[in-house]
Formats: sequence, structure tokens, C-alpha cells
Amino acid sequence: MFPVVFMELICAGVAPGKAAVMQICGDNNRCHVLHIIHSGIPKNLQCLLEDPSSMKVGVCIANDATKVLQDHNVSINSLGELSDLANQKLGGDLKKWSLSTLTEMIICKQLPKPNKIRLGNWEVEVLSKEQLNYAATDAYVSWYLYQVF
Repeated sequence: MFPVVFMELICAGVAPGKAAVMQICGDNNRCHVLHIIHSGIPKNLQCLLEDPSSMKVGVCIANDATKVLQDHNVSINSLGELSDLANQKLGGDLKKWSLSTLTEMIICKQLPKPNKIRLGNWEVEVLSKEQLNYAATDAYVSWYLYQVF
């Protein structure tokens, strides 16, 4: 099972650009960061994303799936919303959780989200080490939270 997390380009003060980076984490040992703004989505990844037997999870994942369909013409099936899973697990009032808040609430750790990286240029030719770490960490945390739920 490969939970999938997406990150789209975010630029301060302008409309969001094309989905630039996709992160995939399927186990405790490895996360993949794909710079799809330059490479597109390879056929084997498209097959995985469209496979209804493989769950793809994340926070606001339906929005990400819509963005990937618009930008890359790939339909993503079998979506699992981490906010919904958290609400089922925790009970109480229904909330729209962020990945940071879920991380603090469920595993008592802070998820660093520095604006310098989060709002940086994800369309650059080569992602920085900080961008790669940020993207891989988001993917891993989403996978880990899914395992906890």
C-alpha cells in the first residue's frame, strides 16, 4: 500500500502554479520525492495512482487529486482523508485537521513548516536539500499517521 501526498506550487501573492512535486511513502524505510513539474507523471506512477486497490492518503487529498487531474490529466482513485480518520478515531466535534496539528495531537511531535521552504519555488530546476527533506517528511508523517489510525 502506498499512501500518497501531494504538494503543489505555492507562490506568495500570485495564483498557484502547476502541481510541482509529488511525494510517496509506502513504508518505514523510504519516501520518494518526484519533481513532476519537469518530468510529468510516468506511466508506472499513473497506474499506481489510478489503481483502486491502492489507498492514497493525506490531508485535503481530494483537493490534491483534483489539482493533479487538472494539471497532469491523471485521475487518482481510492483516497483516504486523514482528517476524517482522525475524527473517527478521536470522536468529539468534527474538525478539519492540518498535518501539523494532527502530528502534534497524535504523536506529540512538532512538524516543522518553515515558510521559507513551504512558500519557496518548487519549480526550480533542482530542489534543495531542505525542500527534499520537507517533502519527504510530509510524506512520511502522512504514512505514519495512517498506520496509527
